[in-house]
Amino acid sequence: MIPHTINFKRVLEVTLWLWGKSLPAIIALLLGLWIGSVNTESRIVGDCKFANAFRVEIQAFACQRKL
Repeated sequence: MIPHTINFKRVLEVTLWLWGKSLPAIIALLLGLWIGSVNTESRIVGDCKFANAFRVEIQAFACQRKL
């Protein structure tokens, strides 16, 4: 026989358990995204310095020659 009520305490327990198990994966994902963006930023700046140029804007992935 199927009960007609939802056990909200059990639903909360399962939700908190799932959140606790997935938190390290979420932290690892965010850390990886941050490391990737820092790596890309340093590559762009390094390429611009090598070409004796400067970045056009903070969001730009292109360099402009110094005159």
